[in-house]
Amino acid sequence: MIRAVIFDLDGTIANTISAIREGINLTMRKYGYPEHTDEEVLSYINNGARELVRRAMPEELQSDEDTVTRVLADYDRFYGETYHHTDRTYDGIPEVVSALHDKGLGIAVLSNKQDLFVRKLCQQLLPVGSYDTAQGVIVGKPTKPHPYLSELVAERLGVTTAECVMVGDSDVDIRTAEAAGMTHIGVSWGYRDEAFLRVHGAKTVVNTPAQLLEMIETML
Repeated sequence: MIRAVIFDLDGTIANTISAIREGINLTMRKYGYPEHTDEEVLSYINNGARELVRRAMPEELQSDEDTVTRVLADYDRFYGETYHHTDRTYDGIPEVVSALHDKGLGIAVLSNKQDLFVRKLCQQLLPVGSYDTAQGVIVGKPTKPHPYLSELVAERLGVTTAECVMVGDSDVDIRTAEAAGMTHIGVSWGYRDEAFLRVHGAKTVVNTPAQLLEMIETML
C-alpha cells in the first residue's frame, strides 16, 4: 500500500538546466575554464553539486580535490544568484502534487541538489501546503542512490520506504528506489526519455503529470 510519494526535483518537477548552466558558467568564467552548453551541463548532473562541478572543470584538474572544493564553494555562491531563474514547473505538476496531498498521501521532494536550494525552489515553485518536506544533499552524508536520504525522508513522513513511490526522470532515481525498497515510476517529460529509462530498469513510465496521477491512484 502506498502512503507517500517522493518526487525528484530537477527534470521531474521543473526544468532547472538553464539556471544551473548560468551558475556553472559564472564559476568557470571566474577561473578561466571553458564554459558549457545546456546539453553538456545535462550530462554532468544527477550525482550532486560536487560531481557536477568536477565534471565541468578541465579534465586535468578533476582529480585535485582541493581545487574541486574551492570551485564548488564559488559555484554554490553563483548558483545562489541564478537558482531563482527556474520560475515555473512543468505544466500540471503543482496540480498533481496538490491532488495527491489532498488524498492524504505524504509528499516529499528529494534531490541531489544542495539542500538550501532544494528547499528554496520548492517554496518558490509549489503551492503552500502541498508538500510535507523537501530534502537535498547533507554534507558528509551519502547522496542518492544510497538509501540514506530516502530513509530519512520516509521517517520524517511517518512511513516506511516500502510504502513510498519514487517519481523521477533519471537512472539515479531508479537505483534510489531499488536501494531503498521503494516503488518507482519514471517520467519521460524530463531530462531522459522513456527508452533511456526502460534500458536502465524502469518498469513503469508515464508521459504526462495526468498519467502520473492516474497511475498512483491505482496504487492506493
